[in-house]
Amino acid sequence: QKWRQQNEILEAENANLRSLLNFIPEAAVAQITARVIADEGGAFLRTVMVNTGTRSGLRKGLVAVAGRGLVGRVAEAGDRSARILLLTDLNSRVPVLIESSRHRAVMAGDNSDWPRLIYLAPNAVVSPGDRVVTSGHGGVFPPGIPVGIVSVAADGSLRVKPHVDFTRLEHVRVLDYGLEGMVSLPPTGKARLVDR
Repeated sequence: QKWRQQNEILEAENANLRSLLNFIPEAAVAQITARVIADEGGAFLRTVMVNTGTRSGLRKGLVAVAGRGLVGRVAEAGDRSARILLLTDLNSRVPVLIESSRHRAVMAGDNSDWPRLIYLAPNAVVSPGDRVVTSGHGGVFPPGIPVGIVSVAADGSLRVKPHVDFTRLEHVRVLDYGLEGMVSLPPTGKARLVDR
């Protein structure tokens, strides 16, 4: 019975790690795989803590993905751990593109499970089920990372159903695309948020 339980745990972990391999970044992108060690989600905060920090090369502003797409970005990095701000957090803003119509928008977290689509052009053609990817504007997220699909809420607002199931997030891959965007590196080597 003990070996059977251990086998089930290992199978679940292997399946989770294999899902990370579904997302294939460009060859030149530096990658760091980290385990989620604390879920600080709740009514007012949507972040997770991972077990890797600046010692492994993590720094503020880096992109975090899971097997099917974007998770968020590194908000704080300590020596051995880091906090990742999820797409669903109230403070999260991601420039996105509706893949089929090529219309640009901003995906804004509001601490619900599905972020809102805002700043869409009045003539934008958007349908439920349309794929949403990062647009690359702002220089924080590179273009083309899968985010989710468009959905219409009960109040008629446009939402994005993320590809990633944040309730089952166990591992993330942190990617360094070499983009500084709104995050600059002062001479000390530590990241500093200069504008939002």
